[in-house]
Amino acid sequence: MKKLMVVVVLLVSGALGTPSVSLAASDQSSEGEKMERVVVQYKEEIDLNILKDIPHTIHYRYDSLNSVAVTIPDNKISDLEGKTAVKSIEEDGQVQVSFQEASWGTDTLEMNKSRAMGLTGEGVKIAVLDTGVASNHPDLNVAKGISFVEGTDGYEDDNGHGTHVTGIIGAQDNEIGTVGIAPNAEIYAVKVLDEEGNGLNSEVVAGIDWAIDQNVDIINLSLTSCKPSELTKNAIKKARNAGVQVVAAAGNKDVCESENINDILYPARFPEVVSVGAVTKKLDGSDYTYDGPSLDFTAPGARIESTYITNDDFPTGYATMSGSSMAAPHVTGVLALYEQLFPEMSDSERKELLISNSLDKGAKGKDNTYGHGVAQAPTTPFKDFNRSHWYSSAVENLSLGNLISGYDDGMFKAKRSITREEAVTMVGRALKLNGEERATDFSDVSPSSFGSGYISAGTSAGFVSGYTDGTFRPNQAINRGDVAMIIDRAFNIEGSSSERFSDVREDAYYYESIHDLKAAGLISGYPDGTFNPSKEITRAEFSLILSKVLNQ
Repeated sequence: MKKLMVVVVLLVSGALGTPSVSLAASDQSSEGEKMERVVVQYKEEIDLNILKDIPHTIHYRYDSLNSVAVTIPDNKISDLEGKTAVKSIEEDGQVQVSFQEASWGTDTLEMNKSRAMGLTGEGVKIAVLDTGVASNHPDLNVAKGISFVEGTDGYEDDNGHGTHVTGIIGAQDNEIGTVGIAPNAEIYAVKVLDEEGNGLNSEVVAGIDWAIDQNVDIINLSLTSCKPSELTKNAIKKARNAGVQVVAAAGNKDVCESENINDILYPARFPEVVSVGAVTKKLDGSDYTYDGPSLDFTAPGARIESTYITNDDFPTGYATMSGSSMAAPHVTGVLALYEQLFPEMSDSERKELLISNSLDKGAKGKDNTYGHGVAQAPTTPFKDFNRSHWYSSAVENLSLGNLISGYDDGMFKAKRSITREEAVTMVGRALKLNGEERATDFSDVSPSSFGSGYISAGTSAGFVSGYTDGTFRPNQAINRGDVAMIIDRAFNIEGSSSERFSDVREDAYYYESIHDLKAAGLISGYPDGTFNPSKEITRAEFSLILSKVLNQ
């Protein structure tokens, strides 16, 4: 990791205010004074009069944060600190990229399952604050961009890091190169780092401010700093208050070698940020990225292939890189998919959903190595899906096969009893029967009911029957005995076992079916040797049985 301290000046206007210039920024003034670039935060609104007797250069003005980035003589800092209008003065610290040197990452995140659900990041706006993006790359599509790096006319990437990060998020789903996690998301390229991958906090804040003005949904920060910046923290808070999710890399261990670091780096360490560390292809925690109590998630970050600038070393426009910088955009892309799926949810709610969907590794629950776990893309349309539940794989498989659906509120409601109509509908879909809504043999099933076609088809196939009064009772919860009979008849389950449930009578109509399913390993009873055939079955239990049948 290169560690060059680069001081740059860029004059901007508009939302950031109009800068005034009294002295060109340099290491020394014309009088030989040592110059320092700092951020001055005011207690209330900005008052530039306190600088009138001090040689200075104003680089950025942040009216909404009551702050200015300014270069002044080193021996004048203490004078400013004594001004009643000044709240604090901090060094305009350096930020750096966090990388080392076909991407397996998207497969690890279950992206293909999300794609099967039609999730591509459509309608989600993502700002990538980095070294810029290769504007003419055939695998990338940038909606808009800007540069806050002095001496650059646009957001063109002269390093490669930003283009690589952007490809992980949004490489196009075409016939070339790689494909990003959210290929249809709108990408906003914000150049805040120079050709060496270095920049200043004030430039990052300027980029955050611009991204907020563009009404982006997510900001990706694959950059790190060894020390906290109050200016950056306030800018991130402003973004969060504006409804913008901020994702940042945890940092690589070669960035702050001289520091005693026992947690992840900044800005990822700020509580307002979704922080991301890296894992290897084996899902082991990487030994080159920081971890700690502030880590939220991990994601693929070792040898990730993505888009890159085209040059003599990389003539194809693609490269393989490693680091937490590569992990962060994986989570940014995943959050874009969650935003597309659940646009009505808040950022905090989507983060909680990401937590419940993450693959728990290491110590149970949140830990310093994996955070809440390895982030996973959405694989079901259900807001209450939780990967840690015993039935989660079954629900996921049935959902991807379009065999199960939730309720109007987006919930699956696993503990709710499943109705007779719902059960027959799921079996009918699994058998690919004709589900077109139509009249049935039962007086209480409306021809326009969602399961009428499958009830009719199931009756013809011989696995659906009603009651002696000519009704089917579609809205009645189905019991465990009836489920066993329907599954047995529909899928012709074969099994032989001498083991019997003590509470299933031999003269019961579901006796043989229950024991066929038991012999086939599709159902199990209770520890006391009973099956409880009259008990209502939940949606989770039914899903597990049907999934087992289909996976045989």
